[in-house]
Amino acid sequence: MDIRAEDFEAEFARHPLARAYVVAGMEPLQVVEAADAVRRRARDEGFDERDILHAEPGFDWGQLASAGANQSLFAARRIIELHLPDKGPGKPGSAAIADFLKKDAPDTLLLVVAPGLAASARKSAWYKAIAKAGAVSYAWPLPASRMVAWIERRAEKRHLAITREAAQLLATQNEGNLLAAAQEIDRLALLYPDATVDHDEVAAAASDHARFDIFDLPAKALDGNAAGAIKSLYRLRAEGVDAVPITWALVNDLRTLYQAALAARANRLDAFMNKIFMPVARKRQISQAARAADPAHLATLLRQAARADAINKGAASGRAWDELITLTIALSGRTPAAQTTHPSFATTRSP
Repeated sequence: MDIRAEDFEAEFARHPLARAYVVAGMEPLQVVEAADAVRRRARDEGFDERDILHAEPGFDWGQLASAGANQSLFAARRIIELHLPDKGPGKPGSAAIADFLKKDAPDTLLLVVAPGLAASARKSAWYKAIAKAGAVSYAWPLPASRMVAWIERRAEKRHLAITREAAQLLATQNEGNLLAAAQEIDRLALLYPDATVDHDEVAAAASDHARFDIFDLPAKALDGNAAGAIKSLYRLRAEGVDAVPITWALVNDLRTLYQAALAARANRLDAFMNKIFMPVARKRQISQAARAADPAHLATLLRQAARADAINKGAASGRAWDELITLTIALSGRTPAAQTTHPSFATTRSP
């Protein structure tokens, strides 16, 4: 079967558990949730062990055959989870997957996961073999025309009553970002457990889109857009957003960039990025920044971020927002002294 990502869980539940699955695509939330659905059901049906293989450059494809052949003394059934790069398994991997599927091994289930998968890989023999033996699902970015219906179905699953106007507003606010929309639906379900959510409740809960600026800020900094990043930081402060989640967002991207920069120095950047689920454009941005970044400089910024975190927690003296300004500008590649010339904070400093 070839199952549309939006329909995967419902369609998957209608059929017996198959021998093999591929879940891949450009929409991380749908890839993750499809893989989770396979894992949950497999565990429920007695697949108690799970072997995880990462097909990095130089990967020994004999490990796939070995994983299928080795049975534990304590668990009769196992999931073999194979993580692929965007380009797919290549010729040796394609042959190994095809050989694996030819064997009569009802106590092993193959789950192939990829954050993206090139069109050439989806036309290959291994992909077609898994589609024949089980099911494949590729998560394309959701078109705006289907966003409202997706939100309504998601809300229903979360037992959230929502009007069409509210769903339309959520679709507009999230602009195709399914992860952000899913998080907002979960939050609304907690805020309004026994009420129908209308346009006004969604508008109030959105807090003027502050959460988007939190994640937009490090993205602008990584692009070298210091002015745009500082503008986002100023807006967050003006809206009363606490420094703690902003620090977390910066630290999260800094840590990923640092690890990616180390991987780039070891010629393992592609392998590192293939293990991360995030939008393709975001992965491209971090990869580009990692190739140009100095790991030693990023380590210094991580120590600086740790100080900002300590200030947030009251474990160190200082001004949390001053630390965030300095950290944001440094991440963008500018000198920290630039913060004194930015007008946005000139009249809004507070202890």
